[in-house]
Amino acid sequence: MLTYANHLGLYSEEVAANGEQIGNFPQAFTHLALIDAAITLNERLDRASNKNRRSSWTRAPR
Repeated sequence: MLTYANHLGLYSEEVAANGEQIGNFPQAFTHLALIDAAITLNERLDRASNKNRRSSWTRAPR
């Protein structure tokens, strides 16, 4: 998604098949979606990291 932003970090309403930005530049929904995706990814990575830490604590030493 980040690769579709223009040099100012703005996103147009539509992206053509060749990647050209077409249409107006409404920002609120795009930014909210990007922020939500970042939060979701961070939560998943935290859960995976915590799961890995817990499983290493429960292993018997060799």
